[in-house]
Amino acid sequence: MGPEGPREEQRLATGIPGLDTVLCGGLRKGRMYMVLGLPGAGKTILANQICFHQATEGRRVLYLTLLAESHTDLVNNLQTLSFFDPACVPGNISYLSAFTILEQGGLDALAALVRKEVKAHKASLLVLDGLLAAEELAPSRQALKKFIHGLQVVTSLIGCTTLVLTTGGDKGLRAEHTMVDGLLLLQQRIFGVRTLRELSVRKFRGSAYKMGAHSFEITGDGLTIYPRLESMVDGHLVPGAGTRERAAFGVPGLDTMLQGGVPAGSTTILLGPPGSGKTLLGMSFLAEGARRGEPGHYFAFYDAPERMLAQAAGVGLHLQPLLERGDLEVSFRPPTENILDKLGTELLTSIRSGRVRRIFLDGYEALRRASPRKARVSRFLAALVNECRVREVTLVYTAESTSAFGPEVKFPLKGISMVAENILFLRLTELHSALRRFVTVLKVRNSDYDPSLRELHITGKGLRVGNPFAEGQMLMTGLARTRAQETPPLSKPSRNVRKRAVAKAALPKPPRNVRKRRGT
Repeated sequence: MGPEGPREEQRLATGIPGLDTVLCGGLRKGRMYMVLGLPGAGKTILANQICFHQATEGRRVLYLTLLAESHTDLVNNLQTLSFFDPACVPGNISYLSAFTILEQGGLDALAALVRKEVKAHKASLLVLDGLLAAEELAPSRQALKKFIHGLQVVTSLIGCTTLVLTTGGDKGLRAEHTMVDGLLLLQQRIFGVRTLRELSVRKFRGSAYKMGAHSFEITGDGLTIYPRLESMVDGHLVPGAGTRERAAFGVPGLDTMLQGGVPAGSTTILLGPPGSGKTLLGMSFLAEGARRGEPGHYFAFYDAPERMLAQAAGVGLHLQPLLERGDLEVSFRPPTENILDKLGTELLTSIRSGRVRRIFLDGYEALRRASPRKARVSRFLAALVNECRVREVTLVYTAESTSAFGPEVKFPLKGISMVAENILFLRLTELHSALRRFVTVLKVRNSDYDPSLRELHITGKGLRVGNPFAEGQMLMTGLARTRAQETPPLSKPSRNVRKRAVAKAALPKPPRNVRKRRGT
């Protein structure tokens, strides 16, 4: 180690979105990595995507196949992907079939061919596709280990990074897995009728990496990895004490209840049934932020931007000018088969951009549906909330209550203290033969607030919170009643009635036998 400290080892960028993040910089130069996965998991696309990225960087690549599939079929399939560049073949990328050499000469002949071709092509990246064929033809496990070790020594001396693709054969850890510098596992998991692709790094020698299962998808652009959100949040960054500033909703009456708004940099849940006004409150929150010089981002799942703009304009919120000025950003994802960590990547990008000070996420149910593992959503939200606190971004998101009417109010998620400092509760209630909306504050951490139940008015001129429901009782149950409907107390008898009752009580009672005869 010299006086300048440890030398940073060179990395080989994969060019696959998200993968270099998972690998904390990319593959280590001159090392050997094994990519495992069943047929259809995406091994060949992953390897070729790395190859073409290296070729565009001016490096030479040798792609050696041990499969019966012809290179013509392989190239034809790759031509449908956007990263394929025909100018790189056969220039910087050379495809070579070694299946016949392996079949006729065994592992020794294959090893000799690899040494010769890597040197001849001056390759900085070698891909050996189809190790399973070598496993099946190997005379023993020891011979296979010897082949892997020899390949590793040669490529390391030359400085050639090696990718070995295999199905993994039998289940469990095997000797050759312990010899390589890294193991990347590609899987397709089935949850009900849904299939989710996941990448996990089982081993990455000499470097840190993001642990856990990271979702990915294969599109016309190739693989895109979405690192697990919980692994992306730096646990060493502790939120500060926060500021005394308030993030107002811009709704008269509501901001008064909140002593000027929710604390800046905090997270707020808008809890209520459909139709209670949650989305409109969130839109008003973003519009008020834009007016105060705090740009916002609206993550929508239920209404496309055009419908959202029309809905907001119907209550006096004109958001189109805010979009045009760049004070408001809108992301729309239909609530179908979303990938939770894809949503997380988009949210983190917005939070860390430095442009956005307010985020409205509408809503929690879409996140829950995006995760096949329901218990994970609370951890996902907790990581997201912590990131917002660290960056001092104020987050508001909606959550639907499980019932519109009834005496019980159930929260749709557990561990609510981890995922929100503030809770606003909205509900519909029947009063005087009409449905009326009300809002109340259940919680504002470290701050005073007005806990009264107040009517929420939604009109063509905007939202407004009125006076408390002074005449209403049992509003939180959704089955309200007025004071006049309560059972009135018994009125006192008049003075004359009391006198007659007293006089009657003072009269002497007749003997028992007389009372008996009167009864007959």
